[in-house]
Amino acid sequence: MNTFEAHDGLRIAASHAPGHPGVVYAHATGFCKEVWDPIIAMMPGAGALAIDQRGHGDSETPPPPFDWWDLGRDVVAAVATTGWSAPIGVGHSSGAASLLMAELTRPGTFAALVLVEPIVFPPPYVRYEALPLALAAERRRRSFPSQEAARAGFVGRGPFAGWQDEALDAYVAHGFRSVDGEWVLKCLPEVEAECYRAATLHGAWDRLGEVSCPAVVVAGADSDSHPADFAAEQAARLGNGRVEIVAGATHFVPMEQPGVIAALVEGLF
Repeated sequence: MNTFEAHDGLRIAASHAPGHPGVVYAHATGFCKEVWDPIIAMMPGAGALAIDQRGHGDSETPPPPFDWWDLGRDVVAAVATTGWSAPIGVGHSSGAASLLMAELTRPGTFAALVLVEPIVFPPPYVRYEALPLALAAERRRRSFPSQEAARAGFVGRGPFAGWQDEALDAYVAHGFRSVDGEWVLKCLPEVEAECYRAATLHGAWDRLGEVSCPAVVVAGADSDSHPADFAAEQAARLGNGRVEIVAGATHFVPMEQPGVIAALVEGLF
């Protein structure tokens, strides 16, 4: 694991494996860089940079309120540590939004993008204190008596129902830490909730047309946040976008069908 200093002095964690082409991975809210490991393993010749968002995994947590543009700035700073001139970016949910904001912050950061259900929505750009996702996150169980108990609590349930074993194992192993004999979430419920409340403020929707590199907007056919027509609208607003709808998948396409994401990335090499 490597760390680098963000523009505001925060320490951001990342894993970096050199290779060509370089591929940058950005995870969704509440998760960690290692959930990309099954996809990275499918492309052994490519370089990989997987980033822990601030407040997640092994990265430090800033004080609230959060600004999602900082996620984009963190990506720009992370790419600068690799020596890659224009890697491919692969992001999921808030991670996909962070890649878009990185490209808007520094045009030319990426040669191409794979954006799985990016959290980029039209106005109003306001903070929702009673956002259902945030309220649910605050109620999330923060610890388990063991790693095995944590896995048993997730497998086959709720949003984890369709996850492949390798993705779930990576999340349970690396999205928690041992604290006083308990297996405790690295991204604490109150941090996850604050991330959700900040999600509707960034306003990147109005600037999607500035993203000119080739970009694939990916959505699960059974998604509860990105129906096919909305994903197509996101792609149409991009300067060079197209849409890919994945049958039999929900919002969690990378964890449910990693081979689909790997194939899309390889198609951009």
